[in-house]
Amino acid sequence: MIFSFKINKSIFIVGILFFFMDFFSSGDTNASAIYKNGTLTGKMIDCGFYAGDSNYHALVHASDSNVYYAICSHEHNTHVHLFCFNPQTEQVTTIADIGEVLGEDGTLNIPQGKIHCDLFECDGKLYFGTHVGIYHRGGSDDHGPYPGGHFMCYDLKSGVFRDYGIGAAEEGIVCLQMDTERKRLYTLTWPSALFMYYDITTGTKKTFGPAVFGHAYINETEFGGVPRSIGIDPETGNVYWWNIDETVSRYNFSADSIEILENHNFGRPILKVHERGSDDDKVFWRSIRWNQANNLFYGLTFYGEQLFSYDPTDGIIEVIDRIAPGPNRKSGELSRASLAFELSGDFSTIYYVNHLRTYTGDTEGRETDELRLVTYNIQQRSYTDHGPIVLDDGRKPKDCQGMEIGRDGNIYLVCTIPYTDMESDKGKAIRALRYKATPTEQLNQVYEVNLVIVKNPLMR
Repeated sequence: MIFSFKINKSIFIVGILFFFMDFFSSGDTNASAIYKNGTLTGKMIDCGFYAGDSNYHALVHASDSNVYYAICSHEHNTHVHLFCFNPQTEQVTTIADIGEVLGEDGTLNIPQGKIHCDLFECDGKLYFGTHVGIYHRGGSDDHGPYPGGHFMCYDLKSGVFRDYGIGAAEEGIVCLQMDTERKRLYTLTWPSALFMYYDITTGTKKTFGPAVFGHAYINETEFGGVPRSIGIDPETGNVYWWNIDETVSRYNFSADSIEILENHNFGRPILKVHERGSDDDKVFWRSIRWNQANNLFYGLTFYGEQLFSYDPTDGIIEVIDRIAPGPNRKSGELSRASLAFELSGDFSTIYYVNHLRTYTGDTEGRETDELRLVTYNIQQRSYTDHGPIVLDDGRKPKDCQGMEIGRDGNIYLVCTIPYTDMESDKGKAIRALRYKATPTEQLNQVYEVNLVIVKNPLMR
């Protein structure tokens, strides 16, 4: 028996092209992952705040084209500072010492050391909350009690701050989310995990009491934890956060009440990993964002750096991919996730920045560490590690918990950066402010925290 057939010439040529493209592709690429060679060049903007040591989320490219960001401090007498960077003139301005704005003396009471949340723009104002940098319930030997975190806003046009008052005495606003349509600020406080909201239109503040199931703070010891990121469904106004037993709690906007969604459970076997020396494999998200393109939350697990989607209507969770920086993704090494996790303006792409080192409770491995930028295309299911971030002076930033995807083709980060010129005025100032307990002969480098600008590799 003889079989005969004809081959479509166009299909044959396309097939041959795909075969050779796959055969000759570089070894660092597969169907879903690209590990790029080379580095991303960053430019540091020095604000001169040498007592600063951190940033958490607080970074925004505002409608006036300026970049606003906070630098926090864990120093005993120092409040968080707010800065403004003008990308056109490349000038940075100190807007305020937030404690001075509030009329609080950081040498008398525990200071407002942090802004531990996003800066939310609404109607020409930036909304945020304040948080503690150091903490002792009832105060310490040299400081009175922490007054409590404030709900605040800053008017971009007039430059005037407004204080909406303290959420709860001795409680910091460790995470805050804004419903910009309904004009409400929602928070979980630390250390007691109180859920509350402030309604900007009516001036109403309501507290619901401790709201993270399984969490407790007893005799200066924390059991469990408090989310650093909560999610709002803008369609319903409902607010979501995780519990210690891996369930999800929901604030129901229509009913003005809280409920635990026991069937919305993150305790999936693939997500249950733990650090060396720890048996804790509870699954929590580190950061979560709403994607209005498909009405789903996208989040990142604290351990494992697994990207997931979460449908709040039915509790369906999809584990999508591990978006850890390339070397850790390849080797299976584990690092705690960072808060530098954002969605692009068109909601198509995840941007994520983190370091490589494992958590040891100190700075072990920090000197040789690096930050890497990862992007993930949601529709194409495509992961890309764009390589380490290196400043134009050769230094490598080591930590980052705040990122903004600028509309101008830049990515803005607030990073921890090594500084080695210990005999300079700058080196001496940082050492005097933040390294008093370390003998001079043992200190060959210190760290500064500043804004870093990187060209967006997806917008070149």
